[in-house]
Amino acid sequence: MSKSPTRKGGRPSKPTDEKRTHVVTIKLTDAEHADLKKRSKAAGVKLAEYVRHGAFRLTIVSRLTEIEKEIARGILNLSSDFNQAMTCFHQLKLRSAANKLAAVVDWMFDIEVVLTYFKHTKYNKEC
Repeated sequence: MSKSPTRKGGRPSKPTDEKRTHVVTIKLTDAEHADLKKRSKAAGVKLAEYVRHGAFRLTIVSRLTEIEKEIARGILNLSSDFNQAMTCFHQLKLRSAANKLAAVVDWMFDIEVVLTYFKHTKYNKEC
């Protein structure tokens, strides 16, 4: 039995222009380090990525909180019910009910816009 040529396992190498090869060292107090770790965890990114984005003034948007995740799941679960209801309303020629349902959805999107704005302004004030 002959063996096939051995291949290197694991993830393929990144292109040379995407590899990060330089290291920058900074000194922080315990309080600064703890604060950065807390912020990076809240944003859902590694500490190095958080610092890198901050250095280049890129916007870092934190991930959803548990409450926001639960709300999103609830909305996604309602989407199929909403589509079925709209189809039924249109088939039964219940235009006023369909219009009211569409207004409720518009109202939900307005709430989402306000929550997103609040989340971004709250985050930016913490920085």
